[in-house]
Amino acid sequence: MRTLLSVILLGITFSVQANREIIRYWHITNASSVVINGTTNMNTFQCGSGYETGSDMIRERWNPDSEKWEIYGSVYIEVAQFDCKNRIMNNDFRNTLKHNDYPEIKIEFLNLREVQLQDNTLKAQGHIKVTLAGKTHEYFLSSELEFLDDQYSILKGEQTLRFSDFGLEPPQKGFGLVRVNDEIHVSFDLILEQSALTEN
Repeated sequence: MRTLLSVILLGITFSVQANREIIRYWHITNASSVVINGTTNMNTFQCGSGYETGSDMIRERWNPDSEKWEIYGSVYIEVAQFDCKNRIMNNDFRNTLKHNDYPEIKIEFLNLREVQLQDNTLKAQGHIKVTLAGKTHEYFLSSELEFLDDQYSILKGEQTLRFSDFGLEPPQKGFGLVRVNDEIHVSFDLILEQSALTEN
C-alpha cells in the first residue's frame, strides 16, 4: 500500500510540474570552443576559437503546451580569437570577415525544440541565425544538449555555411593560385554551467 501511494503521489507531482513552465538558465563558460573547417583547391584548413565573452546565457524552457523542452539564447564569438595556426591565414581570415568593422560573430538559437530525450542527452532541432560581417542568415540546426551532472552540460552542434551567404568573397593567395572554397563547416561545444531555475 505504501509503495502504491508513493507511485500515485509521484504521478500527481509530475502532472502538476508538466502544466508549469520551467526555465533553466545556463551560463556559457570560457571552456567553450568553436571550430571552422574549410578547404582550398590545394588542401584543408582549420581555425579554432576559444570563448572569451563570459556573459552570454542559454535558456532551456519546458513548454507545458507542447510538453517539450526548448532551447534559446545567443553567443558572441570574437573574430580575432580564431587561430588558423598560420599568421598569413589568420590575417586573411580576419580581413575576409571584416573584423575591424564587425569584431564579433553572433550565433542566435531561435527555437531549438526537443525531438528526443534519452538518458542524459536532449536532442533538439530548430532554427538559428548567424550574423557575420554585418549580415544575417538563418539555418536549420540539429544539436545535442548533454547533461554532465546537476551543474554542467554541453551544447553541441555543427552547421555548413558559405561565405557567399554573407556577401563575402573567400580569400585567395598567390594571385589566385590558392583559393579557399566557398563552403565551410562550423562546429561548437558550448560548456554550460547552470545559474538559475525558475517555475511559473
